[in-house]
Amino acid sequence: MEKNKNVIDELNKALSLELAGNIQYLQHSFLVHGLHREVYKSFFATRSAECRDHAVLLGEKIAALGGMPTVEPAAIRQGWEIEEMLQQDLELETAAVSAYNDALSIAKDDVALRHMLEALIETETTSVEEIEKLLSLNTVKTEEKKIRLKKMV
Repeated sequence: MEKNKNVIDELNKALSLELAGNIQYLQHSFLVHGLHREVYKSFFATRSAECRDHAVLLGEKIAALGGMPTVEPAAIRQGWEIEEMLQQDLELETAAVSAYNDALSIAKDDVALRHMLEALIETETTSVEEIEKLLSLNTVKTEEKKIRLKKMV
């Protein structure tokens, strides 16, 4: 039972982050303004729905393991500028990846749970990478301005 309690605790940490993400992304979709509003409004709304779906998945798993899913979201942040919002969301997504990795580290013998967590880690990692691209944190560096295609034989 102790193992289940530890797994449930870790899953509840992830759940609290997903609940916060659902609200934070939705709030950002409301508050985004300026020339790129329509693009980012949709981006934030889609991410909010993704967090909601993850929260449902986690809540169901926690209940299946005999635990009580949390209703307390992690800290929710709001901003007024797109870059600030994206930075806040990057921090939340990074924390989610960490929470899922923590849960995975103690779910070693539960194949179904491990598979679920690995899929969530993949999704969250992709979200981190996409936000990093939006913030231009990891850009391609090259001296070449032209692309030369090699002739295939």
